Amino acid sequence: MQAVRGVLAVFVLALVGIVSGGKMISDFPKLSVQQMCELMPADTSFLRPHTCNYWVRCPANNTSLEEGTCAAGLNYNKDLGRCTMAANVDCPYSKDSISTTDNLCANETDGTFLADNSSNDCKGYILCKARRENKSNCPNNLIFNPTTRSCVYTNQYRCPVNGAKTKSPACLSLPNNTRLANDEHCEKYYICVDDILYERECSDQSAYDVVLGRCVSALNATCYSTAKLPPPENTFCTSMGKPKVGYFADDESCSHYYICGDTVNGKHDTNPQHLQCGQGLYFDYEKLSCRERLNVRCTLDRCADTSLTYVNVLGDCQAYARCSGGATVGSGRCPADYYFDERSQGCTPVNHNYVACAA
Repeated sequence: MQAVRGVLAVFVLALVGIVSGGKMISDFPKLSVQQMCELMPADTSFLRPHTCNYWVRCPANNTSLEEGTCAAGLNYNKDLGRCTMAANVDCPYSKDSISTTDNLCANETDGTFLADNSSNDCKGYILCKARRENKSNCPNNLIFNPTTRSCVYTNQYRCPVNGAKTKSPACLSLPNNTRLANDEHCEKYYICVDDILYERECSDQSAYDVVLGRCVSALNATCYSTAKLPPPENTFCTSMGKPKVGYFADDESCSHYYICGDTVNGKHDTNPQHLQCGQGLYFDYEKLSCRERLNVRCTLDRCADTSLTYVNVLGDCQAYARCSGGATVGSGRCPADYYFDERSQGCTPVNHNYVACAA
């Protein structure tokens, strides 16, 4: 029963992603030509969906969006980018091709789940909402079972081997190899190859530039308006460009430390554990352990992560710092021949030679 709960929980998360992820692509034939052009590189020309002779040219630089129709007896050839004799053009929206754009949700009630036949790995499914198709993919290692209409583990349903791939409504009107922006993830994009839609992802530290139609440095990419860049890669577990493994002090906190895991395929740990020692303890990077704060040398503000009013100061055992709100707000010094004792919160004639205040 626990396994079933896991599947359902993950499936619910998948449904949340339907709201925005890939919605522009699934609704592509229903978008305005302006919205279509926003997904494509500048100066792209294409056939307007559900027509055979209506063409659109997306704006580039200072030019405006342009639309037009072919003269009588001519149809628009999307791959040649011009009008040619109708008899010589295979229009994707002719009567013989209409079935490829049928709306599977036209007669379904809200909340109905259907298999996405354009998915060749059984991960894709369709959620019917307001009689419209909302496409998404099962998360992680799950696949869609059309019988139970749910995402299940691979040992619960065998994906049929099918060499044929369904043409995508988003690609029918576009020239071969046209790229489309992903409306949710800036590091991803789509490409139409022989009317079939494929998802692609840029390499590390790169993102898809919707204007240029290619992957560029993430710092310079013009993302689609609703697409977001992934958070910067955590590079703590690298040093001079090389991976590091083990326990390391946090350079911004005396009480925190990191654990860098083993490399995977030569790649450093991008998700190291970030842990904190208990109250009154600091991380000792030499002994790789959490120790009493007075026994650990720390070059940062020793007022942080403590409720003490006064603390010892590194480099001078007669001096002390006054704390407020976890930060140093003042300082003082014990009389001659007296030393500050953080434990007793006062000056004493005994020098305990704490590591925390040693020079």
